[in-house]
Amino acid sequence: MRGEAEHEGRATRIRPLPWAVLRNARSINWQQSIPKFKTRCILETSPVNGKPGVLPRIESLRGIAALTVVGYHVSSQLSASTAYGWFDALAYRILVTLSNGVGAVVIFFVLSGFVLTRSLEGNSDPVRFFRSRLFRLFPAAIIVVSLLTILHWQFGIFVGYEASFDPTDIILNLLMIRSDINGVMWSMTVECAATPLILSSFWLFRKHGERPLWSLVAILLVLSFWGPYVHLLGGFTTLAPLYAFVVGVLLHFQGATIASSINTRLATIAGIATMIVFCFCGTRTQSALVLLLECLSAGTLILLIVWRPTTPLFKPLDFKLVRFYGRISYSFYLLHPLGISVTFRIFDPLIISLSGVPLSVRAVLTTLVSIVFTTPAAYLAWRFVEMPAIKFGRMFGKTPPLLAIG
Repeated sequence: MRGEAEHEGRATRIRPLPWAVLRNARSINWQQSIPKFKTRCILETSPVNGKPGVLPRIESLRGIAALTVVGYHVSSQLSASTAYGWFDALAYRILVTLSNGVGAVVIFFVLSGFVLTRSLEGNSDPVRFFRSRLFRLFPAAIIVVSLLTILHWQFGIFVGYEASFDPTDIILNLLMIRSDINGVMWSMTVECAATPLILSSFWLFRKHGERPLWSLVAILLVLSFWGPYVHLLGGFTTLAPLYAFVVGVLLHFQGATIASSINTRLATIAGIATMIVFCFCGTRTQSALVLLLECLSAGTLILLIVWRPTTPLFKPLDFKLVRFYGRISYSFYLLHPLGISVTFRIFDPLIISLSGVPLSVRAVLTTLVSIVFTTPAAYLAWRFVEMPAIKFGRMFGKTPPLLAIG
């Protein structure tokens, strides 16, 4: 439902428009009948409470998160290297702080809960929901696992740790039950496990309100401290941040209420503070408490981006390049380990280190080159695998566009 934005002080509240106005909406010249401030609020915030549509800045946030993961993995591989002096060590430490890869994955999880709930608002049919997830997640993942398998068979190339690549292992990786061929796909295993959780959370809120969801968050949070639950799915997969999906669902339903008490100045302060906390978490061991802080940081950022669009802090999310990486972020995330592997094969870290290049410079250059190598492949996968698969999935019936990529 579209809403009328009222400017009270510096806060923005969304109120439903009368049915008569909605019925005659096509005959209204919105640009002339509503002040500029109000028009902007309607255009940028109405999709949250109305028919699901693309939120460009949320897509951009996903792109930034995907790029952050590249910096995280590059820094991890260079962590055993020696810095040249205190300044180089400090610069490298700052880069590590800015590259919170695990926190970026938590952002993916909160985003999935948030955006998929918006999709369910448009059509809550469970068959459509599971079908859309199937066509959204699996085609690109199958292509990437197949590519890595061929590269290993032909050239002995692998990313991360070398998997067995026997037929059973390949099939389990194709089904995203196992993730030892492409280690970063552990998060996709969690995405698959969270799909029924998101649907159940949506139904629970619709029937019983927010209390059952808060209870579910509390239960999953307590379980995140228990090792057998965390490693239940085996391998690299961790269920510790599973509650982040439910937080995303709650954010969809309660975000406008929370944001109504935050003005633009407070939103800027809260945004900066949230980014500092998020970066700090990247320097800590990823314990259950740190994951909780990252989840809260992710939720706060999404809330401010969606319901406080006039905050200047988030204007970089409108850059075309950032939007581009948001669109291809899923394929980029799946393929970036291969991009990093190619970079390290071409530019041997040991040789570069012996040539006297500072550690911080190596980290920045390796990250940038890895992004450059990954981007074309990610674009091709998005253009010729992801998009056709989504369109094919929609051929089974007229459905709202699937918005989350996990």
